[in-house]
Amino acid sequence: MVPEERKQQILALLERKRYVTVEELSKELFVSLPTVRRDLATLEQQGALTRTHGGASYNQAGTQVAPFILREKNNYQEKQIIGNVAAGLIENGDTLFISSSSTTLAMVRQLSPDLHMQILTNGMTMAQVIGQNPNANVYIPAGHYTYEDDGIYGPDVVESVSKRYAKYGFISCDGVDLEHGLTVNRDTELFLERAFRKNCEKLVLLADHTKFDTHFFYQCMELSEVDILVTDQDPGKEWEAYCLKHKIELLY
Repeated sequence: MVPEERKQQILALLERKRYVTVEELSKELFVSLPTVRRDLATLEQQGALTRTHGGASYNQAGTQVAPFILREKNNYQEKQIIGNVAAGLIENGDTLFISSSSTTLAMVRQLSPDLHMQILTNGMTMAQVIGQNPNANVYIPAGHYTYEDDGIYGPDVVESVSKRYAKYGFISCDGVDLEHGLTVNRDTELFLERAFRKNCEKLVLLADHTKFDTHFFYQCMELSEVDILVTDQDPGKEWEAYCLKHKIELLY
């Protein structure tokens, strides 16, 4: 098992059990105690967990943010489903805003290489993937880069969005519910996603089922401000009724 796969298994166990011991992880992963301790030290440095005497505890949502490279592998299958559905919205010649997230990246990886597009994104990996398409023009705004989000943020980014208009704006969030709308762990994303809303024809939210009926400290916007909601499974009758009432296209 390669180190990254092992770390993903550690995080999966922690998310389920909230606390695990070094001995438990060693037996579960069939690796030595020193190897487990090194993995835990690395993951703690990345903000994914907190080491304790003899083990590690799960960082509750809203207190720490796991690095982008790790989040990309969480709920991987769900993100592939959402990405496939969302990619189906995009047509030749479209103009797009795409925020940096592991779910929007799953969509970008499934776009046809033959599409002619103009895209503004604050995601570094996102830009590299899209840039492989010779028919796509990719614009990256200037600003402050954050490793945790693999994205560029700040007032210059918002200003870059304000000078353009796109057919679609693709965003994600940390939590979404009917009362609090779209919420995130940190305030870095707030102004960017609001700028997307103001300067795009249709705002598309990509959110897997684990984000439903949860909320975090910072509110991005009301759910009613979203035009299209793409998820991986039927969210239930209450959500369907809300989307129908507010004319939100629900895709899953």
